[in-house]
Amino acid sequence: MSREESLEKMRQMTSKDSEYDWIDEHINDQCSLFQMGRIEQLLHTSATASQYSNINLNDLTYGEAADIIRDLEENDCPRDCRDQFQQVLRRNHK
Repeated sequence: MSREESLEKMRQMTSKDSEYDWIDEHINDQCSLFQMGRIEQLLHTSATASQYSNINLNDLTYGEAADIIRDLEENDCPRDCRDQFQQVLRRNHK
């Protein structure tokens, strides 16, 4: 999705004149803007990012995006050492 398309979509979401609603993405089974942003964020820190480097975010369904986010979060390697330490502690307590 280009920057212009993203900005247009955000304008639609925040416009009071528009009938656009964020729930439409879920009902129409489209990947939401939040999901797109989360996937892009996790692609920088996740160990499984190479599996998803060539996906087109615009073609994903809501469920597919949720599955990708779950996989990326499970294999996330945070850059901050505090976050890494907390992640190790969480894994050891499971």
